[in-house]
Amino acid sequence: MNYTYLLRCCDGTLYCGWTNCLEKRVAAHNSGKGAKYTRARRPVALAYFEEYSTRGEAMRREAAIKRLSRAQKEALVEEFNCKRGRREAVAMKLIVSPAKRMQVKCDDMPWRAAPVFQKEAGELLRTLQGFSEAELKALFKANDAITHENYLRYQTMRLDQGLTPAVLAYVGIQYQYMAPQIFTKEQWEYVCSHLRILSGFYGVLRADDGVVPYRLEMQARLKIGLHKDLHGWWGDKIYRELSEGRPAVILNLASKEYSRAVEPYLASGDRFVTCVFGTLSEGKVKVKATEAKMARGEMVRFLAERGAETPEEAKAFDRMGFSFCPERSSDCEYVFLKEAETK
Repeated sequence: MNYTYLLRCCDGTLYCGWTNCLEKRVAAHNSGKGAKYTRARRPVALAYFEEYSTRGEAMRREAAIKRLSRAQKEALVEEFNCKRGRREAVAMKLIVSPAKRMQVKCDDMPWRAAPVFQKEAGELLRTLQGFSEAELKALFKANDAITHENYLRYQTMRLDQGLTPAVLAYVGIQYQYMAPQIFTKEQWEYVCSHLRILSGFYGVLRADDGVVPYRLEMQARLKIGLHKDLHGWWGDKIYRELSEGRPAVILNLASKEYSRAVEPYLASGDRFVTCVFGTLSEGKVKVKATEAKMARGEMVRFLAERGAETPEEAKAFDRMGFSFCPERSSDCEYVFLKEAETK
């Protein structure tokens, strides 16, 4: 697939280009590896895009858009947003990463619905069922025992049997500190409405979606169709599900591996706030992976207990010794620091 796109630069101007990988192109512009024009006007956000089956079509459309006046380009963006139904914001979404380890817990809480991308998960399953154990080991970068367990799992997997609510299915530090099994009814309803778990296999999951155990990280180099990896396979589908066709408000508690499935597609009307948990070391914020996972889980619980509806409410987080640091934070990044332990 080929794309013609418009980026909204930090000074409000629009930059036009074409690419065959929208995600990587937007990321390149934001990393300073894009055009000279955008290097001086970062960060940028995706404001408009169109899909074309051939490179020639995308390039011709790019040339046509570049001939438009700024007012005409703005009208194009406005029409694009209206077509996508961007009239009012949806409820704030909290996005988190999954865990590698999973469990089956059918009795604790009933699952409520099938994942929105169940069909896509089925396509991935059929692809994985065609892999040998050696191929799965290379894909997972795992030991023989884990590879064999998941090889057998995929051979017999049914996506409609033995289901567990997603937020109860993952076993990991983040989920231990979130402690969803002891949510009150109100807290459970909150996470069902606001929490979204990003997944290499399922795309995006609501807390009460019924899932089966699987192993497939978003960073896996799984070639499927014309796509060389899962980021290409999922494209903007995860973002579109989060935004529901309207301006999105997203509190990012996911790792970079998973937030990459969302960030490149953000539109100019969206709000995306990343939470960083760390300690100050030699004037720099140092993030410890395990501690960050704990804090992300605690943050979900903290927001659920308060029924938070805006990113600003996260600033009151005061658990595990963390506190909001306004001096090191911005509108798109909330930094929470704790005192470094003395030796």
